[in-house]
Amino acid sequence: MSADDDLDRLDEGLANGETHAVVSAAAERDGDAGRTDTGDPDADRAELAGLRRENVRLRQRYEALRDGQYRRTAVALAALGVAGLLGGALFPPVRETLVVLGAIGLFAAAVTRYLSPERFIPVGVGSSVFGAHASNHAAVVDELGLQDATVYVPDADRDSVRLFVPEHRAYALPDAEALRDTFVVTDDELARGVAFDPSGGGLFDEFERSLDGPLGDDPETLARQATDALVELFELAGAATAETDAADGRLTVRVEDCRFAAAETFDTPVASFVAVVVARGLDAPVVTEVAAGEEMDFAVTCRWEVGGDGETEPEPSADAADGTTETKRETENADPDERR
Repeated sequence: MSADDDLDRLDEGLANGETHAVVSAAAERDGDAGRTDTGDPDADRAELAGLRRENVRLRQRYEALRDGQYRRTAVALAALGVAGLLGGALFPPVRETLVVLGAIGLFAAAVTRYLSPERFIPVGVGSSVFGAHASNHAAVVDELGLQDATVYVPDADRDSVRLFVPEHRAYALPDAEALRDTFVVTDDELARGVAFDPSGGGLFDEFERSLDGPLGDDPETLARQATDALVELFELAGAATAETDAADGRLTVRVEDCRFAAAETFDTPVASFVAVVVARGLDAPVVTEVAAGEEMDFAVTCRWEVGGDGETEPEPSADAADGTTETKRETENADPDERR
């Protein structure tokens, strides 16, 4: 089979959407290269450069053929829509039907033309890129000797959330202005640490735009919205279930079949997204813990302080109650003069 026949066969496969044609062609060329290897390093490098150029050319051709296919489809649908509208004007008895068909054709043409499929980055590539940034952040935290705690603090003025990693175990939260710096150095030593933009911030922006209604302001609604987004919107997990305890200030999301990053990754996107959702919805700082499990990839636990009208006075302990009773008895048995 000649080279021209190979290119013709490749063009036909690309036109039909058979992307494996590129791989097959590359494999055939790799096999031919292996059979014609002369052992000359310069010749091998030249041949490798030629194969790379050929691969780039094939990819560009595939993109052009795919875009041309969508354009042709859009033109055909637009022609159908125009024909339907003209038919409605020429044939009054079936005008309504033809007008509806014409409108559908024009709408489908517009959707096909302007909402053609986007380019997707493979999960492995995205994970590798994110993993490098996460490793750098983790190295900064480790070399500075900071704590393992991760606190997601909302910034109401900027409609955003910052990830704060404190220096001390018994830490205090810095104000919003101080958290806007990467290295948080305040007069209060307990409020020092580092602050980052969380990986879930961008996911939250996309999630907020896709909401049909407002963002929830209670743990149950936020848990439902976050788990639905993880599975249905972003497809970051195969399944996600949530448990909430509003009285204790706790929300736990169990994630199965996580498709991006792992539990050990610093500011892993799934946990970060859940924490940002809770922090924005409750408008309160959220401390997040990520724990690997056996039956699920990992569990994300978000905790926040519970205050307000729901607080109650602590009940006296058993020892205190016994002491009060004993004192009362001694007072009753005491001499009247002593009581006075």
